[in-house]
Parts: sequence; C-alpha cells; structure tokens
Amino acid sequence: MVLLSLLYVSVAAELSLLGQTKAVDVIYGLKVVGGTAYTAAGASGLVAVDVKKPDETKELWRVETGGGARGVDVAGDVVYVADRGSGLQIIQKGSVVGQYSEPCIGVQVSGGVAYLRSNLGDVFAIDVADPTTPELLGKYNESFAESLFVVDTTVYTTASNGSNGATRDLNIIDFSNPSSPVLLGSLSTNLTYHIGNIFVDDDTAYLATGVGFLIFDVADPSSPSFRLEYKHVLTMDIYVANHTAYLACNGVGSSKRGFSIVDVSSDPPLLLGERVATQNRLVQVEGGVAYVASNGIEVLDVRTTSNPTLLGEFKPPGGFTRGVAVSGDFAYIVGDKTVLRVVDISNPLAPTVVGSYGGTTWARAVQVVGSTVYVASCRYFFVFDVSTPHQPRVLGTYETNGKYQYCALSMDVIGTVAYVGTHSDGFEVLDVSSPSNIKRVGKYDLSRCNGVLVSGTTAYVVSSRGLTLIDVGTPSAPMLISNVRTGTSQGVTGSGTTIYVAGRTGLTIVDVSTPSAPSIVGNFATPQATGVKVVGEIALISGSEGLQLVDVSNPSAPTLIDGYSKSAFNGIAVMGNLAYMAEVGMSVIEVWNGTLAPPTAEPTVAPMTPAPPTPAPATPAPPTPAPATPAPPTPAPSTPAPRTPAPATPAPSTPAPPTPSPRTPAPRTTAPATEAPRTASPATPAPGTSVPGTTTTPATTSPTLSPAGGNGGDKKTLAIVLIVLGVALVLVISMAAGVWWWKNKYGGGGGANEVAMGETSKTLPSERQV
Repeated sequence: MVLLSLLYVSVAAELSLLGQTKAVDVIYGLKVVGGTAYTAAGASGLVAVDVKKPDETKELWRVETGGGARGVDVAGDVVYVADRGSGLQIIQKGSVVGQYSEPCIGVQVSGGVAYLRSNLGDVFAIDVADPTTPELLGKYNESFAESLFVVDTTVYTTASNGSNGATRDLNIIDFSNPSSPVLLGSLSTNLTYHIGNIFVDDDTAYLATGVGFLIFDVADPSSPSFRLEYKHVLTMDIYVANHTAYLACNGVGSSKRGFSIVDVSSDPPLLLGERVATQNRLVQVEGGVAYVASNGIEVLDVRTTSNPTLLGEFKPPGGFTRGVAVSGDFAYIVGDKTVLRVVDISNPLAPTVVGSYGGTTWARAVQVVGSTVYVASCRYFFVFDVSTPHQPRVLGTYETNGKYQYCALSMDVIGTVAYVGTHSDGFEVLDVSSPSNIKRVGKYDLSRCNGVLVSGTTAYVVSSRGLTLIDVGTPSAPMLISNVRTGTSQGVTGSGTTIYVAGRTGLTIVDVSTPSAPSIVGNFATPQATGVKVVGEIALISGSEGLQLVDVSNPSAPTLIDGYSKSAFNGIAVMGNLAYMAEVGMSVIEVWNGTLAPPTAEPTVAPMTPAPPTPAPATPAPPTPAPATPAPPTPAPSTPAPRTPAPATPAPSTPAPPTPSPRTPAPRTTAPATEAPRTASPATPAPGTSVPGTTTTPATTSPTLSPAGGNGGDKKTLAIVLIVLGVALVLVISMAAGVWWWKNKYGGGGGANEVAMGETSKTLPSERQV
C-alpha cells in the first residue's frame, strides 16, 4: 500500500503553465514598420502589434527577451531588442536567432552595426551583418549616456558629466572606425534635471527635457551650438518631420497635455495643436499618422495639426501586476493604475479579463472576502462590491494621504477591521464596518510595511526591519511585542506556530510559539522572494526565480522540490491544484499532480478562537478474518476517504505506472463563493497556539514528496518496486534450494511438506507485488 501511495500523492512531474492574461508592461521602446508596431515592453519582452487598421489593432506575437526589454529597432526582417538583463536580443520570424550579452537599455541599427546604450551608459558598436553571430567592434566610454541617436556612423548622446546633480552634455561621437571611436564635439546643456530622448533632423538636434525641449545646431559636429529652448510640460520623447515636432508628454498638472504638435520652423516655435492625455512616453510619425505609446498604443490622425484625432488604440488587458487573490471562478489582480481587474478563471487554459475599475493610483495589494474586494493603493484604500464581477462597484474609500511615501502596501481584513501596512505612515487599524465611512482607529509607527498577517490579537508585519509582532488586542493602541531580523521582507504567511517570511534573501522560517521571543529556525536561500503560501508541508515561493516549491516538513532544512523559472513573479495565490501568479498580468500554473487532492481553496486565516488540537488519525483496525472458508481479500472501497487519495488496485503481475497529468487540468473543486468573515478574538492566544495563515493539512494527507527534478517520484517508486521483486526472487530461490535439500536428504518421506512449500513458493511473488 505504501508503494502505491507514492504513485498517487506527488507534485506534478513538471510544473506547467496552463494559461495567462495577455498583459503588456509599460512600453519603453517603439518602432513602427509596415503596419506593425514593435514594442519593447519591459517584462513582457518584444510585443508585435498589428496597427494596419487602427480601429482593429491586435497583438500578433511576442518573444520573451529576458525580463527587461527597454529599446527596439528594425532593419529588414530582423528586430533588435535592448534588454537590461540579457543584453541585445536579435529576433527573426518570431524567434531569437542571436544575442550579445552586454545588458543594455537602448539600441539603434545603422549600416549593419547595432549601437547599444549599456546599463552603465557606455556606447557599444556590434557587428550584426550576420544576425546569428553578433561581434563587438568597439565601444566608447561615456560617463552615463541617457539617450542615443545615430545618423550613419555618427552617434549623438546626452550624458551626465559628473556625480548626482551634475549637468548633462550633448556629445557627438564618430564611429567611422568603430574600434577607435572619437569624440567630435561636446556642449553642456546646463540641465540638472530630467533628460528625455534626442532626435536629429538634418543639421539640428532636438532634446526632450523636463520642461519642454532644447534645439541645437549641429551642422559643425566639432562645434555644436545652442539655438533656443521651448518651454512646455514634462516631455519624454520628440519626433521631427517637415519642421514639425511631435511631443510625447507626461501630461502633469491641470493641462493634461499628453501629446502636442509644435511648428519649429518659426522663432519662437509655435504650438499648433494638442491632445489631452495623462501620460505618454514615446512617439513616432509615419505618413500623417502618429503612434503614441505608454501603457498601450494610440493611433492618431495628425494631418490636421490643430486637431489630432484618435483613429484607434491598442489597449492590452493589464500591465504590471503586484497582487492577486482568487475566489470561486474569479481572480482579482492589482498593480497598475487600472486599480482592479477581474479575471474569469473558470477555464485555466484561457483566463480572461471580464471587468475592471480604472483610476489614477497604483495598486499594491488585494484581498477578497465573499463578494467584497479590498484594494490597497498609493492613494486610497478601496472597498469594492464584486457581486457582479463584470462591473466592480466602489463601496467606499479611505485616503492614505495622496503622496507616494504614504502608499498602502499591504493589508489583512478580519471581520469589520482592516489592518493596513503603509510605506511611511505606519501600520494602521481601520474600521470598515461602514465602507462609506471608513475610519482609522489606531496606528503603530513602522516604515515600509510590505506584508501583514493577523491572528488572534497579534499582527505579524514584515517590513524593512524584518518580522515585527504587534499586539492589536486594543485596536486604538497597537503595541510592540517583539521583532526578529529577517532582512528586508515582502510577504508573510503562517501555519501552526510557524511564520514564513519571503524577502530579499529568500524564505525565512520563524518559530513564534513564544511571541515575546520569536526565533529563526530555518532558511531557504533564493534571491528576491516576493510572496509565499504554505499548503501542508510545501511552501510555494514567488520571486525573481519564478515559482519554487519547497519541502518545509523539516523547518531547519527546507529542500527544493521543483520550480518554474520562465518568468519572475511578484505575488501568489493558491486554489485547488493551481497557483495564480502575479507578473505582467497573471499566469496560471498547475502545481499538483491531477490525482492529488490538495485543499480546495486558497489557504486562509482560520477563526481567531484557538481550535483544539486535531487528534491524530485513528489507526485502522486489522481486518477481521472470515469465519469459515478463507475468501479473497476484499478490495478497498472505490470512493476514497475525504482528502486522502485512495490507492489503485494494480495489475496481478506488475504495479501500475503513475498516470501522467493530462494537458487539460483535472476539474477543480471550487471554493464557496461566500467566505465566512473572520472575527477577532478578545484574548491573546497562549504560547503554542496555532497562528494560521494557511490551513494546516492533517499528517495523513501531507503529500509524499519527490526530490527536485520533476520525475523524482517515478524513479523512487521504480527503485522500491525493483527492491521488492529482488527480495521475492531471493526467497523463491532459497525455498527451491530447501526443497532440493529435503528430497536429497530424506527421499520421498516429505511429500506433504513438499507440496505445501511448493504452494507457498507459487503464491509468494504475487503477495509481494501487492
């Protein structure tokens, strides 16, 4: 029976991505060629968008580039992407065909040479005549290049000329001999603030700045000269054609000037037209059409410069996601200024955004309780009614101050009390009994509260100080209990008297059975862990290494079981056999074998009144033999006991091999739509009381884990089966030898014993197999 249980209680042989929302990160680079917009979209990589028909824009394909696409250029049918992590990625027909490993944030191709702006600000010249084998030709050491523009073999950059606060210079570099680039000329801009992109048209250079743009005469590269400054709003990018400048602006203040058109042939330049928008980063103009990008792409008709008109737009379903919560058939994700997105997850292979609530504030954390969703953001704490998921409705808000330093970063809601962690305004206790009139009733000073878990009258808060235990028995006067240094931490959960902390250096396991003296009992090293959930004796960790499953049955020696490392994740929620991962949008990953019966809902904090210890499962009584003629053993009932996988009956000869998980996931047992609210207990739990952040699974249902490597469980099972068969074979040979010895020593006098031993030797192998 033990052998068979190994086959059916296991982590999935290989963690697999089932589906994801097609979200797009902020667009950092844009190049439009032949009706296709190629975008360098940060963590989304290279995303190609069909813009031939502006009113029917659609994503064509995307290629992962390493997690930080920042710049893009196109030459022929080859796309060049500057990635701040993996370097230059060369893509042809939707696949990476070559790469150069220098991390970079800008790229432009001219004459078979790719010019890179590196993370450190140097300019590299890479021979890409053969895209599959890029080679370094030379580099120019800049102090820190902030922008780059190439005309033939001349490179124009803006660079800092010293330490923080130093002014920026316009530099002109000759790369005609790329192995020995030469500085032709330089001019100080006298600017100490933001520098945007640079554009060169004929003998004039245009430089976007924090207050508009500057114009320089570069007819003589050895002696560039300042011409004039045009005062405007914060300008991120500039494109010039036919003496007309098109500006992508941040749109700050009351003007909301997100896109502007300026005549630069006149002196001073003349504003021709503009379009209201909150923020734009990039602009490119082709044939009377402007493509403006930030969190999506707007396609504008600019033939009438006084009235730029929207022709169509590409609006991806989501951007950078920091938090995710699941309940029933819906996931709730937050992270960008859309505040809240509702995703239908009834089909994990195709999660679909079905509702959203827009805003102007970055959201950081989300929690769902029944039909109510709570969102912590950089300006407001929101309460939503999601009884109609397609139309989330605001029930109330609480303003956290409106400044970034007072962002609400985390929370835990129990009953009518919300415990909220902020960036610099401390740990707050809010009364949410009336969502339309949320009130703060208490506060404890603690900075950068990145994660909050509350059990009983104790709040477990992770921050830049590590793990802090706070007594919230009197909500109006939270008091410090203790603190343990776990390093800068991001996420927290609990099980029993153990707290699990995800942070910059990995997973830290803390024993809190004595709240006044918590102690670290174990660590699992992994960089930049962002979140953690615990199911049974498995910790699921999100972070820069993707998703990692760690065996924590021995807290002092946590062991990696398996992982999914194709993406970095910012947060995690678990329901059934699936993990819902926050990244750029949301990914759904199958983490349990289809035959495993994990908890049917994401682990939640149990009621605050300490529950009595769960008794150990009773040992089954031995089977009662039949009173008369022995009958064959009665097979196990076909219906398994709750949450305990039933062993399958093997074939008469060889044990049945483990059944691989099908591509379509096993049906999920959906958590009830309405979650019972948790209520605070008036008493502080005694030492040793369970502090759940995750439902503790009884020992009888804890998965038997295979070592890291995906198919470790199968190998272990095969080894055990071979050992059993070997032992059976030795016994058979020994008995046969005994029969031979008996016959030779005593002749035929042992007939009865001979027959009995013969029968035993025939039935022994099949019994061993069972």
